[in-house]
Amino acid sequence: MKSSFLARLAVILPLAVGCLALTTNARADAPPEGAIGVQLRTDQDTGEAVVQAVVADAPAAKAGIKEGDVFLKVAANAVKGAEEAVKEIGKYKPGDKVKILLKRDGKEQIIEVTVGKRSEIFP
Repeated sequence: MKSSFLARLAVILPLAVGCLALTTNARADAPPEGAIGVQLRTDQDTGEAVVQAVVADAPAAKAGIKEGDVFLKVAANAVKGAEEAVKEIGKYKPGDKVKILLKRDGKEQIIEVTVGKRSEIFP
């Protein structure tokens, strides 16, 4: 009886350790993989998410987003500040399409962007 228990334990223990090793490689604080290629800042006076820079040839540039644009909504979610905008965009995976309501020169417009891979946009 003792030997069959030890034999089972010898099989189960390495499997359990292997499962633990596989699941601990993913970091909870890892940034999301989806990105569109903009650098945002929060305007100190208005609290709005303002495009500070657009990465050349990134999804945002291809969609027509420009420096100075103000993000008002990502999909249907209103964003207040750069951090909220980044979190909303980060919910999407590479290849997803997302509509962004932005303000340019005082006029609102919707631009659809295909989300890219963060590691390719910001190497």
